[in-house]
Amino acid sequence: MSRLGADMSGDPRPEFRAELRERLMNAAEEDLPPEPVVADGPDAPRRARRRTALVPQLVSLALAGALVAGGVGTYRSMPGDALYPLKRAAESTLFHLSTDDAERADRSFGYAETRAHEVEELLGATKRESGLIDETLKDMEDTTRSAVTSLTRVERRSGRSTGQLRRFVQKQRNQIEIMLPKMDEEDRRRANGYLDYIDGLTQPDSRPVTRD
Repeated sequence: MSRLGADMSGDPRPEFRAELRERLMNAAEEDLPPEPVVADGPDAPRRARRRTALVPQLVSLALAGALVAGGVGTYRSMPGDALYPLKRAAESTLFHLSTDDAERADRSFGYAETRAHEVEELLGATKRESGLIDETLKDMEDTTRSAVTSLTRVERRSGRSTGQLRRFVQKQRNQIEIMLPKMDEEDRRRANGYLDYIDGLTQPDSRPVTRD
């Protein structure tokens, strides 16, 4: 199940939307400049740079906020849909608002599972745009790598394995292997490469080295 917070019907839980709304409001309060940028004075260049750097984050916050307003339609959007970039923007915003590596790992594993579900839906679609499955598989691997990096930091600090990675690998392998016969040769090659990658993660000394 995706960490975006779906209930048994596939709709986003009220708790998820409330959490997203609260995080967006808190982030906006923390990051917005306390005073307007002025054109003169010794601090003007620094304030101008801060305001410029804030623009991309505010755009992401606005997009994620639209997810709260858009609700189910955005949450259920698929690669190729008009609302899909909004869904991904909300995921990215929640990831960057995560408070620690454990939360970042949990979210990233959830997003990787979401990408796997999206691949399954794309394979079952009557018509689909060329390249969408390959792109989604790549996003799934990139997100998995991010999750593993965060989880490795957590486990190195604690000195013990949480077992989260092994459970994730087993779940992903079971789902993706079923889809392989439905893929074309190129997509199957990428999917098998991903399976080889996640299988290697559960082998001794296969995890990336992180330095705090």
